[in-house]
Amino acid sequence: MKQNPKWILLCLTLGFALLDQASKWAAKLCLSPIHSLPVIPNVFHLSLAYNTGAAFSMFHNQPQLLTGFTSLLFLALLAYGLSKRQFYKGELLAMALILGGALGNLLDRIFLGHVTDFLDLIAIRYPIFNVADSFIFCGVILLAYTHLKGQPEAQTPEPPLASAHESRQNP
Repeated sequence: MKQNPKWILLCLTLGFALLDQASKWAAKLCLSPIHSLPVIPNVFHLSLAYNTGAAFSMFHNQPQLLTGFTSLLFLALLAYGLSKRQFYKGELLAMALILGGALGNLLDRIFLGHVTDFLDLIAIRYPIFNVADSFIFCGVILLAYTHLKGQPEAQTPEPPLASAHESRQNP
């Protein structure tokens, strides 16, 4: 039985969004905005933060605009993914990572008015981020790689078989 890539895309997208939401729930349950939890001291900490903006706190004063724009981008990418007939190897996973991460952060924006961040690479002074951001980053890298490599996963469909009438006339 052949699997439908559209259902796979939807299921993976929802799965990644759920993983992101679960990680944020655990972070809010176990962390405090006041204290940082060193995982690898002076390198990687868990630090709870809330971001009303986009990456690097851009647009933090315009949450409705950001939520609307993010929603449109998410729906456009989802429509594109669902309209595709064929995916490059890895492209379906890449799109699901991007969509799942975008959905995870979008749910935060809609229901909380901010995004929950907690992954803190203090060794390189990188802004605090979350699992959804990681999914989006990995998805973009994988998508770029798959398109540069350019190998379709499924072959182009073969023409339909000849009808029974045609096959009797041409043995």
